[in-house]
Amino acid sequence: MLIDIRANQVLSTFGLTGVTYFPRPTSSRMHPGTASFLATVGLPSNKLFSTKLDLDSPNQLECRPSLQATFDTDGAVLPEGAEQWEVLGEFQYATVALDPQTGRIYSFAEGEEFYIPMHQDVSSLVHTLTVVETGLAELKKLPRNDDQARAEAVEALRETITRLDETPFASEDGEWSRFFEEIALGMWG
Repeated sequence: MLIDIRANQVLSTFGLTGVTYFPRPTSSRMHPGTASFLATVGLPSNKLFSTKLDLDSPNQLECRPSLQATFDTDGAVLPEGAEQWEVLGEFQYATVALDPQTGRIYSFAEGEEFYIPMHQDVSSLVHTLTVVETGLAELKKLPRNDDQARAEAVEALRETITRLDETPFASEDGEWSRFFEEIALGMWG
């Protein structure tokens, strides 16, 4: 994994009910480090990102490519090369998918049939969600009309994320770039 994140860090930030652990079947075709991370550290959910693992659905546990099924349900054409990818969850207005062979994370903006690289791996996704969760709490403490302090705080959050993985902000069209524009405008606290 790109970033060393411990399960207790994620639990202390998001709480027990805010973390989803993914089962790791013995027949898993998933990147070993990714499978281990998802089973032991898990993925947090918050107002921004929601995991989509329905443990009541036996199909979720069969390790079939779920992104293909999602596109089929929507009547959309899946981009070439993404046929085996898995849906990890929803990010504001995008589907978040995992390439199980490489462990890389991609986003599919709502209504779009192309993808944008989002993170180098799941540890980067969890790191970014954790930085944002704690950062939003700090932003709420700033005076509402202090645009300079808000801009500096937003830039500090961005730097904390890109110091470990530049992928989240590599594209202006990426979900994180859009989200951070909204934070800077005061739309998230």
